[in-house]
Amino acid sequence: MSEQNQGYEKAIGLVVFAFAAFAVSDGVRKIVVQDYPIIDILFWQAVCGLGVLLVLMPFTGGLRALIDRRNVKYQAGRGVLIAMNTTCSLLAVSAVPIMDAYTIFFLTPFVTCVMGAMLFKEHIGKYRLMSIAVGFIGALVAFRPGFEALHPAYSYAFACVFIFSASNMVARKIGRTPNLMAFAFWPFVMLIVALVIYQLVYLGGHFSPIYDVMFFVWVGVAGMAYGLASLTIAYAFTLAPAPVIAPYQYTQIIFALGFGYFVFGNMPDAYKVTGAFIIIGAGLVLFARERALKKRAASHS
Repeated sequence: MSEQNQGYEKAIGLVVFAFAAFAVSDGVRKIVVQDYPIIDILFWQAVCGLGVLLVLMPFTGGLRALIDRRNVKYQAGRGVLIAMNTTCSLLAVSAVPIMDAYTIFFLTPFVTCVMGAMLFKEHIGKYRLMSIAVGFIGALVAFRPGFEALHPAYSYAFACVFIFSASNMVARKIGRTPNLMAFAFWPFVMLIVALVIYQLVYLGGHFSPIYDVMFFVWVGVAGMAYGLASLTIAYAFTLAPAPVIAPYQYTQIIFALGFGYFVFGNMPDAYKVTGAFIIIGAGLVLFARERALKKRAASHS
């Protein structure tokens, strides 16, 4: 197997893991937001996530490795985008059904592929585009969102589509880095800085209180899951072009269904099962075709 082929398969595996972690983070935050203010969840989630990274930092090259002068402005910029995405996603899933929000999030591969083509001249290809379209149709079949009267919170979900796609492009611009921890480090730092400024300026210095132990267990899990997802999704986009791995965002629907069933007791109906099979099938067919094409090209080289 060629080095490029191995890189593509590794990128796909990382994307699947990342969106599973995103689903866990969203599910946990949706539980916690029922009892605690959104701003406090965001703040302590970022603090807990950053705390884990700081513990691991000595084993990953230290602080100097996280602040790479060559990429610091791009890492900081991406950190701002991910911080914005974290805030918008929580505002969305806290006010509307999580699966409705996810249906909108599944527009991200379209926007990511278009941005990749515009900024990096990446070729989308009709089969990749077809896979993304079929996956999106599967999402519509599964959740059949009712958009007759849009809740204002849906605008946050749409904002996530463009913000997250832009962060993927910044990760692609950064490319491979000797310290991948920076991909998770900067979003937490930027989110904490933004929330501290907000609490100083708009809340008159009233900071998020310290809650009970159970609260910190929840936000700790959410923070670690989001940090790992942010880290692995960024690494994936340094290994493969956006059109190759974008369709695999749809696997998030599978993890969301499982999380919803085991945690919230939501039994998926026939439409959700059918949509899930369509999404899985579209991803597997694309993956099988690309492997076959690469093997054929390798045999002729």
